[in-house]
Amino acid sequence: MTLTVKEIAEMCGGAVYGDENAVVTSVVTDSRSAVSGSMFVALKGERTDGNNYIDSAIELGAACVLSQRRPQSGTAIITDDPLKALQTLAYNYKKRFSPKVFAVTGSVGKTTTKEFVYSVLSAGAVTQKSLGNYNSIIGLPLTVLRMEPGVEAMVFEMGMSGFHEIETMSKIAEPDVAIITNIGTSHMEILGSREGILKAKLEITDGMKKDGVLILNGDDRMLWEVRGEVKKKCRVIYYALFNEEADYIIKNPQFPSGSLRFDLQKPDGSITCGITAPTIGMHNVYNAAAAFICGQLYGMTDGDIKRGVASFENTGMRQKVYKKGDITILCDCYNAAPESMKASLSALKMLVRENGGRTHALLGEMKELGADSVGMHRDVGAAAVTLGLNYLYTYGDAAKEYAVGARQNGMSEDNIVCFGDGTTFEEAAKAIYARCHKNDAVMFKASRAVGLEGAVEAFEKLAEGGEKE
Repeated sequence: MTLTVKEIAEMCGGAVYGDENAVVTSVVTDSRSAVSGSMFVALKGERTDGNNYIDSAIELGAACVLSQRRPQSGTAIITDDPLKALQTLAYNYKKRFSPKVFAVTGSVGKTTTKEFVYSVLSAGAVTQKSLGNYNSIIGLPLTVLRMEPGVEAMVFEMGMSGFHEIETMSKIAEPDVAIITNIGTSHMEILGSREGILKAKLEITDGMKKDGVLILNGDDRMLWEVRGEVKKKCRVIYYALFNEEADYIIKNPQFPSGSLRFDLQKPDGSITCGITAPTIGMHNVYNAAAAFICGQLYGMTDGDIKRGVASFENTGMRQKVYKKGDITILCDCYNAAPESMKASLSALKMLVRENGGRTHALLGEMKELGADSVGMHRDVGAAAVTLGLNYLYTYGDAAKEYAVGARQNGMSEDNIVCFGDGTTFEEAAKAIYARCHKNDAVMFKASRAVGLEGAVEAFEKLAEGGEKE
């Protein structure tokens, strides 16, 4: 972005004090990130008030601050509500562009689906996407303000921790196409029930364009049951594996050599065969199918869409699969909920299907599950037994409920190890590595706050260059 302070003030409704001709080329919400040409937005958080750092931002070279009060020197845009002003600025800045807007939300898989959609659209258009965890009422406006001239398609991810957050983001982004991947149990503690989660996710339709399209998982019971309601608001497309009433039907899912392959039957009955991606898991087949539909809505050819799906790359600590020495590692430490835990355990089994190795899973706590947290942890432990997991390791006292569920469903005590809160990641990694054989696969998964990537790093050091029998 390149805007003058005067232009920004006009877009967000603030009052300028200082040099209205100063040029802003970036926006930051952390005063420590302020550099020459940046605008620091002074937001109030639970623990701190950004207005206390406006002078620091100016000293670091910020072109201006967007705040509730004036700094001792430098230029400021003053407003009663800097967050609202940031959101209004993003909404009006977006009007300078005319990309096709795609938005993704859901309890599980929204980031991976966003990456699939980005991979598909990039095969046929100049495409930008939400970066990292910029999927909030703060992050989405910052993503908008990074839009560049010539962008043809924009892919936003929309997360939330409570009601009206997705509504706010949807009204800023004004999606042409929106996807809801599923309705799970994440944020149950805050939203009270899965019905509450569904209501919050459906807020994505609140800002959709009049001719917008909503893409829904037809195998998700709750999303299927609201089809009559949502079809009153916009055009709806369902995709599914099991629901034969869906518009797009997934056919012949396969998982050869750590990848996926499937066919997709379209509404006209024709079938696109041989859609492939370099990742594993049935949940990723669903994600890829949703992205395929986005490509069709954009007017891309099947060949270009398939090429886009095949170029998919996962990001960060989300289900990264790689080898260290003789052992395959599945790192999925970014977040965790019962649905994603079960999906990752299923994917873990696929990793050893061809070479006969054994499976190990180190699981940390799933947070924000509400009153039934214990039961949900035990249910994941039971699923580990059903899926045929060989060894279960739990990290942290709260995660011991996984072991309870596994024991109750027949897993041998010899195959379960519980590491308490006082256990270091190095100690846990060493104990797991000692049990591994050649061609085994090890999964690490927990809610982000657990920091389980520390165990991954410790395990990598042990496995790298090592040889197992």
